[in-house]
Amino acid sequence: MATKKQTAQDAYTQHRKDIISLMLWLELELEKHRINAKGKTDNWAMTEDLQLTRKQLIEALTSLSHSEQYEIEDLLSESR
Repeated sequence: MATKKQTAQDAYTQHRKDIISLMLWLELELEKHRINAKGKTDNWAMTEDLQLTRKQLIEALTSLSHSEQYEIEDLLSESR
């Protein structure tokens, strides 16, 4: 049985589907984190978790959008 050689389009489509799944999973984990953080206003570890995730998401967006980190930071500031 011959196996089909994966094309760039096939890989692109699968990676895109994976990213969508990961973003949905991230949303679920973010909600669980929010629930766990309730009542722990003095727990800086919970804040640091989100700070690290925020940094990693900015890095990912910088790569995908070909934007500079400061541009993304500026847009975040404007949206607050």
